[in-house]
Amino acid sequence: MGVEELRQTLSGHRLLLLDTMVFSYHLSAHPRYAPLSRVVLEAVESGQVMGLTTTVTLAEILSLPAKMSDRTTMLEYEIYLTHFPNLRWVTLDAALAREAAWVRGTTGLRLPDAVQVAAARRAGADGIVTNDRRWIGRVTTPPLVILEEYV
Repeated sequence: MGVEELRQTLSGHRLLLLDTMVFSYHLSAHPRYAPLSRVVLEAVESGQVMGLTTTVTLAEILSLPAKMSDRTTMLEYEIYLTHFPNLRWVTLDAALAREAAWVRGTTGLRLPDAVQVAAARRAGADGIVTNDRRWIGRVTTPPLVILEEYV
């Protein structure tokens, strides 16, 4: 597999939930996964596919610069993420919390992961882009697009 195969896979979707690591790989220029995250983000930015993520992603992405007491980078990341074209943000409310509890209870996923999956389900996403192999076999709806499979 590779970048072109990932592009082809993405073209078969209309709404994808992007897990935190898609942004993390891109922002850190991860040597193995940044080329793949770039393809995903280009597909969303161009409007080829609509993107969706949760405020859990924002909290997770801002955690590293916060740990380094780097408020400037925190603000830059927040602006980048919250103004990303064709990306819809989902906040945690009672309905999402209830669905996340269901996902967590039935899959055993950690709560932040369950929130992501629950958001995808509630929004009607037809795929989730992640690289979290712990989700394999636990999450079947919506289907997973695992970045490692395209390296």
